[in-house]
Amino acid sequence: MQELFYEECALVQNAQSSTKKYNFFKGISIFFYCLIIIWTVAFVYLYVLDVNNLVFDFIFYLLPTAVFLASAILFGIFKNRFYVDYDYTFISGEIRVSKVIKNVKRRFIIAFDTSCIEKLGLYASKTFAYYGEMVGINKQIFTQNDLPAENKDFYYIVANVNGQKQLMIFECTETFIKNILKFSKKTVLEEELLRKK
Repeated sequence: MQELFYEECALVQNAQSSTKKYNFFKGISIFFYCLIIIWTVAFVYLYVLDVNNLVFDFIFYLLPTAVFLASAILFGIFKNRFYVDYDYTFISGEIRVSKVIKNVKRRFIIAFDTSCIEKLGLYASKTFAYYGEMVGINKQIFTQNDLPAENKDFYYIVANVNGQKQLMIFECTETFIKNILKFSKKTVLEEELLRKK
């Protein structure tokens, strides 16, 4: 069979709001990094003036510094939740998912072969609800949007990846699903979706 390459993106629809949230938490993170610098300068100044209580001064310096650093790192990580696009790449039977943070950082999430797919269908169907209630299944949502973009829909894929059953939600076009079906068993398609076609 001829090699097939197809790619889609689930872009953040409310980019303005997402940017505001991203920048807000980025600002808080920078603020705590600045506090570390101010605190260090203040400590050095006080230590130069009084060297009698070295152990107490060192503990007095370390505790706030640790809190400031932890806060800066946590807010820095937290900001990355607010502006995330997802890339879905299909290459001749393999699906790869990556997330792109603020159009800058690209992070690979998961890759699996279509032969690993157990079921595929529309989000919020009866079959989806069945898998959603399954104990031990790992759920992953590969979109930040509450509603699908134009010409797209929310689909789910259940696949066994590295010994773990995964329930993944995609925001994609019917074309993406059709390309998956070209390389997978037709029985993976849920009955509810078959009836609609």
